[in-house]
Amino acid sequence: MFNLFRSRDKSVRILLGVLLGLVALSMITYLVPSGPGNDTNVDPSVVATVGSESVTAQEVSKTITSMTRNRQLPPELLSIYVPQIIQQMINERAMAYEAGRLGLKVSADETQNAIIDSLPPQLVKDGKVDGTTLAGLLQQQGMTLADLQNQTSRQVLISKLEQIVAQGVVISPKDVEAEYKKKNDKIKVDYVVLQPIRFQQQAEPTETELRAYYEAHKAEFRVGEKKSYAIIVLDPTKLASSMPTDAQLQAEYTARRNDFQTPERVRARHILVKSDATNDAKMKTKAEGILKQLQGGDFAALAKANSDDPGSKEQGGELGFLVRGQTVPEFDKAAFSLNVGQTSGLIKTTYGYHIIQVEQHEQARLQPIEEVKAQLMVDYQKRLAGQQMQSLADKAVAELRKDPTHPEKAAAAVGMQVLKAENLQAGEPVPGVGASKEFNDAVASLRKGEVTAGPVALPNGQAVLAAVTDVQAPRSSTYEEAKAEAKTKATDEKLKKILEDKGKELVAKTQAMGGDLLKAAKALNLEGKTSNDVDRQGAIESVGTASTLSDAWLKPEGTVLGPLSLAGGKVVAKVVAKTPANMAELAMQAETIKGELRQTRARERAQLFQDGLKDRLKADGKLKIHDDVMKRILANYQRS
Repeated sequence: MFNLFRSRDKSVRILLGVLLGLVALSMITYLVPSGPGNDTNVDPSVVATVGSESVTAQEVSKTITSMTRNRQLPPELLSIYVPQIIQQMINERAMAYEAGRLGLKVSADETQNAIIDSLPPQLVKDGKVDGTTLAGLLQQQGMTLADLQNQTSRQVLISKLEQIVAQGVVISPKDVEAEYKKKNDKIKVDYVVLQPIRFQQQAEPTETELRAYYEAHKAEFRVGEKKSYAIIVLDPTKLASSMPTDAQLQAEYTARRNDFQTPERVRARHILVKSDATNDAKMKTKAEGILKQLQGGDFAALAKANSDDPGSKEQGGELGFLVRGQTVPEFDKAAFSLNVGQTSGLIKTTYGYHIIQVEQHEQARLQPIEEVKAQLMVDYQKRLAGQQMQSLADKAVAELRKDPTHPEKAAAAVGMQVLKAENLQAGEPVPGVGASKEFNDAVASLRKGEVTAGPVALPNGQAVLAAVTDVQAPRSSTYEEAKAEAKTKATDEKLKKILEDKGKELVAKTQAMGGDLLKAAKALNLEGKTSNDVDRQGAIESVGTASTLSDAWLKPEGTVLGPLSLAGGKVVAKVVAKTPANMAELAMQAETIKGELRQTRARERAQLFQDGLKDRLKADGKLKIHDDVMKRILANYQRS
């Protein structure tokens, strides 16, 4: 817990997490109203206009940055989710526009109450928001209090419209009964799972089959463009090192005095007893009891046993060094007023009751040059190496552009080596470079004889320049080149046919044996099983969720189903028993089922309303989506 009030970043994550929960994904978007769109001269930064408001590329970027920063969205999935995020932003603007057109309004009190309901209790005192703390947290995310109010007001407005749309949802007793039966009807099946691994050997294509497959699918097998490179490696370890003189170090120290100012700081440990309005008195009594135990007791041991701060509890309450302003005001004031070795009384903050012990107190000071001389020397040598690398790179680029056909001359001019990389496809590891996205991006558009725009930095501290010495155009693969890929595809295709044929053979055998699936399976040397009585969400061994056999609930006992597809395989099943739901328990579940149905149908109706609304707004010219801007944004995230 201490990390929460110590680190604003974590506080922001908690705050935004709550805000996100207000109206699902919509609360993550920073929907600050923009100016009116211009039909005749479209702003290239505007993704869409709804009425007089715009969704801009900047807003999209800000939203996505927020989501990735707070791990609401993994960066590696951006290309998948960005289109959905943009559509969600447009949908919200459309809903808000329609709500306004219908005369719906949101009062200042409604907005304020919605904000209060969404915030963690630490930011709310006596029903009022701690505005100073909230503003600080919002600032960390590039928002203002006005932004939050506008955003929340819009979400409340949309919620009002959604409530109106959902008002027409009617759930009848028949609907409830049908859903109850759907949830509770059970079946028992005999079944046979045809696993791909069992038939893998049979699916191996012969050489004749493989060649035939290649000929039939020749257009699918391609060798991509290949490039050859001459690469000059700029290695900082081969640069002449130079030790700075004392005078140079002194000049460096003087210029960077501010870097070596250390503020006043204390090293402390604490015990936190969390409390809120519902249990404050009880927690205060607990904290007072701990304080009494500290008289002659071991602070670290008591912190491990009693502290509610997970960030410091296991370290005996140890917080390390703190500077002024790093913690909440009450904690800050107490920590800097205690003497070394002194333990505080109870310190009340928004998080509960703290007991603080100061272990060390250092006054602000300027570190003397003797203490930082080693750091100055390292920094000097790094800067000198960087300058030398840049100078070499500039010279190598100039020489390489003069004569890209003789890269060895450019390398000799800077005293570095040349590597050759032959016939590489895009994305393949490069000898001497490895797998480098930066290198691939730098050479992606280059043609024969062209040179990278500048040096490409590598993780090991080296940098490389590259000239394209040859380009081989894409072409069809020969049989030998495509053989491995063709074998995989041909095997998969043959395996699918074998499984389908085996499934059909099993069904036919079952019918011939009077509908006895298990007997038919045994005759074909296959394993048959019988399930338990299961509802639609129940599990069937080797099949998965029973809903995979959805027709089993619709067909009479004795029906043979299949062959049906599973993940990679097939299943044939026979309905051997059906157990209807116990209608005596319907009354106990009716209200719950009714509520679930109402929510589901309200969502469905809201989606239909939203889709129809967007179509109407487009037809009326009130909604305009600029596909070229959207495509440009999507391309950026797909590349990244």
